[in-house]
Amino acid sequence: MKTEIIPHVGFGKVKLGQTLGQIEKLLGKPNENKRNYYREDNSNEVVLKYHHIGADLVFSSDNSFRLSSITLFSRAFTLNGKSLIGSNQSELILKFKNLFEDLKLDDDFEELNAKDYSIDSIGISFWLDNGIIESITLFPKYQNDNETIIWPK
Repeated sequence: MKTEIIPHVGFGKVKLGQTLGQIEKLLGKPNENKRNYYREDNSNEVVLKYHHIGADLVFSSDNSFRLSSITLFSRAFTLNGKSLIGSNQSELILKFKNLFEDLKLDDDFEELNAKDYSIDSIGISFWLDNGIIESITLFPKYQNDNETIIWPK
């Protein structure tokens, strides 16, 4: 079954801005629950890993532990009706460069043979390893100050 990614929102009933409790009510207990601490800015995050759907959900202390980003790994997720996980770099560019003029290469990690592409207008990034899309990450929409999040309704 295919699940459409909704830019700046999420997928299905999962929406950016939801709480840990709301997500566990929707998806049940995660396969893994990981906590990260970042000394440089004294922030924390909780990552709920749902292997059975192919998603990692990140809740950041910077956002009062609301769902701050979603990383998808499964071919079941589609964007504009297209399944992208497993596609190569050329397919990504061909499928989306005409639709989203702001598709750009953010980082080229030559030592890892990895690249990070993004489409800022829809809050999505693509992680490519050895030229193949391994994951898609969704981010919320921000106000013009690029700091204040506009959570989906």
